[in-house]
Amino acid sequence: MNYLFAIKTAVIIFPILSLLITGPFILYQYHKFASIEPLKTIIIYSFIFYLLCAYFLVILPLPKVDDVINNPDWMIQGIPFYFIVSFFKETPLVLSRPSTYLKTIFHPSFYVVFFNILLFVPLGMFLRYYKGYSLKKVIRSSLLLSLFFEFTQLTRLYGIYPKPYRLCDIDDLILNTIGGVVGYLFMLDLENVLPKVEKLEALAYKKGEDISFLRRLTLFFLDLFLYGIFLLFTKGNPYLAFIIYFTVIPIFYQNKTLGSSFLNIKFVKTKNTILYYFRPYFIFFYYLLLPYGIFFAATMIGKCISNVNLAISFYLFVAIGVFLFYIINIFLLVIHKSRFYDIIFFTKLESTIKEKIKYRSKK
Repeated sequence: MNYLFAIKTAVIIFPILSLLITGPFILYQYHKFASIEPLKTIIIYSFIFYLLCAYFLVILPLPKVDDVINNPDWMIQGIPFYFIVSFFKETPLVLSRPSTYLKTIFHPSFYVVFFNILLFVPLGMFLRYYKGYSLKKVIRSSLLLSLFFEFTQLTRLYGIYPKPYRLCDIDDLILNTIGGVVGYLFMLDLENVLPKVEKLEALAYKKGEDISFLRRLTLFFLDLFLYGIFLLFTKGNPYLAFIIYFTVIPIFYQNKTLGSSFLNIKFVKTKNTILYYFRPYFIFFYYLLLPYGIFFAATMIGKCISNVNLAISFYLFVAIGVFLFYIINIFLLVIHKSRFYDIIFFTKLESTIKEKIKYRSKK
């Protein structure tokens, strides 16, 4: 029952955790590969979910503080392979009686050992398949993670509880490490069926040669965030910060902003004209100042409407209009690689991932 409770808790927490890590994950993938490969994403998020489940299986359920007051100051089982002694001492197994086999499987002396091994099988599989770890590295990583779990129990959940509420068991280190090795050995056969990680990375680099909608959207918000940081250094002067970030830096930084450089994107002139440098100003006006101006004007007009219901309807109409403005622009950005302002200002975006790969190969 405790196992199910821990997994249910992980299922509840995982979406929240996913929201927190998705932004950094997207930035990292676009920085390294210039694209997001779906299968790799599934593997990584599945591994994060597994780690979350494993951690909750170690610490949950949390008892009340009053319930651990009478526990000893240290709860440590320090005899290696004591689980073998415990099995033969407590198990209902009688080899000559098949009727005891099923009882043995559901006895703690068996299933606790089994689940301690099973807990680390996914770790060994992931480290072998995704990271390409050797057996030695898998053993070391499994042991370190198991040590972390035992440390969590030994320190009374990092000092939250006055006394331990879980047993720190050296056999857990042994069984968890065995589980990591089992996962490693299992993956040796299974990895011949699965696509190679190197192939997935090659596909990611290939996709990175095109600039997807999500990558352009990420660039927009990353540039906006970094522009906000520049505002701090220019003492809140929005014009100076904008000129430095969107004009001066690209001139001296190979037609890249700091954000586009991080995401392996550069701005390219399709025609040698000064209009090229006005593109970021227009985008800032189009996506930010124009909607803000509409809301500002609507507020002024709304103050002149005496009928409350009519004023509310007017504000709602404006809000829906601005919302549709963004939805339509997002839709057009999805179906078209360039927008009308790219044509007006003779600009296009190019991926620099090939340049990055060539630079790495030379090193």
